[in-house]
Amino acid sequence: MKRVTQVLIAATIVVFGGLWATSSRMAIAQEIQTVKHSRNSQNPEQARSQGKGIRETATATRSQAVYPSVEIVKYQEQIDSNRLSKAVITLRVKNNGTTFTDPISLTIKDGNQLLRQSKPLRIPSLKPGASELRDLDLEADLSGPQEQTPQATTAWKERYRAHCGPEFVSVFDWNNVQEHLPEHLPGHTPRNGHLESALHFEAVSDLQLTADPNRAICDGTHCVKPCEMAKEIQRRLDGHVVGYSFFVGLNPKFEAYGKARTSADGTEHNFTSKTKITVASVSKLVTTIAAVRILDKHNISLDAKIGPYLPSDWSVGSYVSNLTFAQLLSHTSGIKDYGNVNTDYAKLKQFFTQSVSNSTSTTCQPSSVVDPGNPINPNDLGRCYSNYNFAIFRILLPKVAGNDEESDLTKRASVLAEQYQALVRQNVFDLVGQSGVACKPPTQNPGASNYAFAYKYPGTARGVDWGDESLKCGAAAWYLSVEDIAQALLSINAGDGRILVENASKHQFEDMRTRHLGWDADRNTELEKNGGYGANCDSNGKNCATISTSVAIFGPVTGPRLVAVLFMNSNISGGPSDGGGAKDVLETAYQNSLRPK
Repeated sequence: MKRVTQVLIAATIVVFGGLWATSSRMAIAQEIQTVKHSRNSQNPEQARSQGKGIRETATATRSQAVYPSVEIVKYQEQIDSNRLSKAVITLRVKNNGTTFTDPISLTIKDGNQLLRQSKPLRIPSLKPGASELRDLDLEADLSGPQEQTPQATTAWKERYRAHCGPEFVSVFDWNNVQEHLPEHLPGHTPRNGHLESALHFEAVSDLQLTADPNRAICDGTHCVKPCEMAKEIQRRLDGHVVGYSFFVGLNPKFEAYGKARTSADGTEHNFTSKTKITVASVSKLVTTIAAVRILDKHNISLDAKIGPYLPSDWSVGSYVSNLTFAQLLSHTSGIKDYGNVNTDYAKLKQFFTQSVSNSTSTTCQPSSVVDPGNPINPNDLGRCYSNYNFAIFRILLPKVAGNDEESDLTKRASVLAEQYQALVRQNVFDLVGQSGVACKPPTQNPGASNYAFAYKYPGTARGVDWGDESLKCGAAAWYLSVEDIAQALLSINAGDGRILVENASKHQFEDMRTRHLGWDADRNTELEKNGGYGANCDSNGKNCATISTSVAIFGPVTGPRLVAVLFMNSNISGGPSDGGGAKDVLETAYQNSLRPK
């Protein structure tokens, strides 16, 4: 199978060397001059005696060296198929102390032996508060007699992927002996004359971050490296699904594997990060993000009643009319019907205009129960998952946004569907530069011929095409690529204000978590929404032609958080995740990639 990888290779890392107590350089220089003067004016025995005393003083006063801080403010790699790889590190070397630092030589070593430095970087003594910027070149470490051959380069790139990039160590060597102390004086090198320290990508502070996709993401106690998480996803899925694409991290790095279309449906098409696929119930999160933004733009509270925004010719009872937007988005509306049906306009009108009994005791129904009696229970507002809660936003949002109601009933369903899709595009995907998003497959090539079908593994039988789902969109049915949803999640996770408001008085992303809007899981360390379609299942209801999707933001509320997306177009057959879905793979990959800080 062909793997497709897109990498933006650049990073920012920071490390601080030790700042150690010592006597001043001037005192040692004065003592050395005293030795020279004594040897010129005293007899040999006196000189030897005086020299011994000074050697003891030098040894005592040089017990520790003074190192500067070394801050790596920029790290850029160049890796492609036509040239050997290299990296350039921009260093800021600074004296944060109150005395002069010692001259040092600085070498960057790579514990994974992927990159090497041609010669040490010499750093002069710096006065207190002084700093300077220096560039350091690293080249690919291609060892062996064939190091300049294409085979060696290919092998190096395989090692790079296997190791998830370099693991840097800074090496400080003390150079003061060469400038101030005579060679014949023994014991002058400080105890910390050679110092090695690991450089972690997670050590980034407020710097010129240029986005290394492999940079570790840490909270106070643990770190997760996106590349390690990516490897875990690949280990679980390669050779066990027809096709998939995923994103993990905080910066653009997308990967894909296998086929969006197999030869069973004509021409094969690779699954890529741009492949459109129907994302099933992940659509609920899309609807939530759009609703939160659109309501706020029109100064309508999440706790406002939905009655004024339903069609004027629907005969709606008081209970439904008084439901709030927040109740729908949090599955706390009292609706106990899973709604595993075609939620088109006619079905929504029938459902929301039915009478509601105050004496009903209907409990939350599973997806296998279709059209239960008394499906709305005003006596139980506990969370109950229902497609009706979100499908109705296809009807509500156009009126919230000020669109006139279509009076021609033969056109109303399609008009509302188009208005809803346009609003979501304008308020979510257009804002992060993602186009061609709709509740139906692309209509123009190449997208029209390569959007993903659903398959039973291994994809030798014809796949399932769900086609145009515009008239039932809202709770499901959006066709997205991994790039489409990842860019939206990166924006709201970063709080950059492009989609959701993040300021001193409004924290809409946090409101989604605390008010349980749109997510399936909204714990302290995980926000997650998943979806799935199945068709042509075996007699036991398993081994279906499958769409399985999951989006998540992992990490503590206080941050930092990691965005993850996984879309698959078949069931998982074999391997460590046999029979599972996208949600299980993402969560397991994250947990298995966590490391103590």
